[in-house]
Amino acid sequence: MCEVLGGGMRAEEIKELWAEYENNTSLEANLVKDFDKVVMILQALEYEMGKFSEHGKVLDEFFLSTAGKFQTEIGKSWAAEIISRRNSRLASKLH
Repeated sequence: MCEVLGGGMRAEEIKELWAEYENNTSLEANLVKDFDKVVMILQALEYEMGKFSEHGKVLDEFFLSTAGKFQTEIGKSWAAEIISRRNSRLASKLH
């Protein structure tokens, strides 16, 4: 990736930021990782609700794969809200 950018200071900065992200060495890196997971479960919820298909599907694997893996308070809060809405929706389908 750095070679494509032609090397230099910018390429080195991007390399350092990438390492920071991969190694979870800053709050920003943790936020980005949490936001990636939030977007994934939000999309899964939308698919389950049938917004992108005629028949809603149950996509437990997306929610199970992120359970307990949020690192920031905002990530945990957003995930909890999405899961709460999902659980309410699933409960209403059973009744």
